Amino acid sequence: MASLISNQAMYHYLRELIEQYVVTDDDKIIFEAFLQNDVRHACQAIRDAYSGEVEYQHLTLRFGNRSEQSVYQFDLSQTMQYCLDLYSLYLALRQTRFQMETFHPDLISNVVVPIRMSALLWEPGLEFLHQIFRHHQDAFAHVIPSLQMTPENFTQADSTELVEQIRTNAYALWFELCAPGEHFEPYADFKPDMIKLSFTLESKEDRSSFLPIIRFLRKHRLSWTAGRVASQIELNQCKLLGASHYFGYFSDIPTSVSFRSFDEADNEECR
Repeated sequence: MASLISNQAMYHYLRELIEQYVVTDDDKIIFEAFLQNDVRHACQAIRDAYSGEVEYQHLTLRFGNRSEQSVYQFDLSQTMQYCLDLYSLYLALRQTRFQMETFHPDLISNVVVPIRMSALLWEPGLEFLHQIFRHHQDAFAHVIPSLQMTPENFTQADSTELVEQIRTNAYALWFELCAPGEHFEPYADFKPDMIKLSFTLESKEDRSSFLPIIRFLRKHRLSWTAGRVASQIELNQCKLLGASHYFGYFSDIPTSVSFRSFDEADNEECR
């Protein structure tokens, strides 16, 4: 792999990678949207649960004219999902680089980026991440990877080493918990700076299924962020359960973040 020193070099590397791994019909749809610069981040504030102050920005990939659809709702091949995770990380670096060049250091918002651990253990993903460590460490220092783990990831020998590399280079390291039935204890071994949870507390059954997670978090004294909080009532419940941060539509509507693609710039230069 050539050195990915610039944003342009990273973009063209990912463009070729995404094209190479088009498998399903939906992969093709997403690749066409990518070429039209129609796959972009939606940015939503993560707030302190008590003060209400914005602490971080949460980034997720969206698709459509108004960025209304998650790209992961499509029937994507596993490798395409990995490619999109890497593209999301690239966009996060562009956003932090823009902030570094525009704002006073005290005004830079650190960004939280959900990403599969499997995407980073995948050979192209691991090479891409090491290029970031080598050439874009200053921007990555404002990124907070929010790792999504599979049971297999916990048993892979490379996982522990990679987690420590990420922790050394990133602003912080978060992990995501989604399914109430997950086995939680292995997460504690990685000593996360934060656990991010997405859940609902609407019914008695929802609240009961959530209690084992809360016991796990309290046992290990882990801080956690509540995602998809839909109302003040839900926020109050999360605070009672120990949430330190939250994000949700009731306080902040996600805003689309777009950067000019290098395909567009290259085409203009050829005119």
